Amino acid sequence: MALNTMDTLYKRAKQVVKYVKGKQVASAISKQNDKDKNTTLKLPSISQWDRVVIMYDSLLEGKESLHEMAISQGAAIESAIKRILLDKVFWERLTSSLRILKPIAAAITKIEGDNSILSDVKCMFAELKDQIQTVLPTSLLLQAEKTAVVESMEKRQEFCVKPIHAAAYMLDPKYEKNILSVEEISSAYAVITAMSYHLGLDVGKVLGSLAKYRTKQGLWGWDGIWQSCQHVSASTWWKGLCGSEALAPVASTILQIPPTSAASERSRSLFGNIYTKVCNRLTNERVEKLVAIRANLQLFDPDIEPSSTRLDSDAESEDESDDEEANLKNVDKTLKEAIAT
Repeated sequence: MALNTMDTLYKRAKQVVKYVKGKQVASAISKQNDKDKNTTLKLPSISQWDRVVIMYDSLLEGKESLHEMAISQGAAIESAIKRILLDKVFWERLTSSLRILKPIAAAITKIEGDNSILSDVKCMFAELKDQIQTVLPTSLLLQAEKTAVVESMEKRQEFCVKPIHAAAYMLDPKYEKNILSVEEISSAYAVITAMSYHLGLDVGKVLGSLAKYRTKQGLWGWDGIWQSCQHVSASTWWKGLCGSEALAPVASTILQIPPTSAASERSRSLFGNIYTKVCNRLTNERVEKLVAIRANLQLFDPDIEPSSTRLDSDAESEDESDDEEANLKNVDKTLKEAIAT
């Protein structure tokens, strides 16, 4: 079933943001009230689900100035918008919804990151399920909607998590806690066996090595080798420290599979941003070098935020104004008088 409470809240929140950003008087007053704060209302984007969370956050950050704008005599605010801004239930639902949406947005951001690997998927769903079940009882959703959220989570997990994810989780040394069911363990064995055949390895030796790995015998009986997995990637751990084991080629291959296509899509966007109609005489080699520099910029300066290395078109909403300062310059003397009142 559709979450009518969430849907109604989203429409009302978007209505407020579009109105404030679209009306010069309201935008100017909001900007004036927020001059000492770094708050700007954000519109959601069709292509980026987590932008809904950003929109809700921006509304809550600007709640005080929006409330002042609603009661200001100098701003001719529509009655419908004024009712929303002065509605206590609206702000309560906004806060309550964020408790549900933020963990989901954080999980999506993490799994679509450049450093995520296949084994993270199983753990991500387990953690997300716990977080959602913790906040649902205190949410303002109807009971039927709460049930729908849980069912939707289970369906999404069933759709996303496959035997290859169970195998990756089993082979990732940083995940020592076993959260796999008997069926998932069996399916993971099947994946490892199939991969062994594919790589032309001795299946018996691979499974024997797997048995030692899971029971921490032989090479894996030393505590130091398990401590080292916190400092290197899982595939590097297998190739660098466990390369002599029959299981190593299978494990390193599985653990190098990206969980989503987000990284490759970002790479494609980078190519499109660099090789344009204006810069269409760049050689393939030069374009590849420029893309490599842009994509790995954070490696040279760890203090750079990930968002600063993304394309401007990725970070900004399609409906959002490119430059709010430019819009404010168009406010005439009448608007300034309205702000003063």
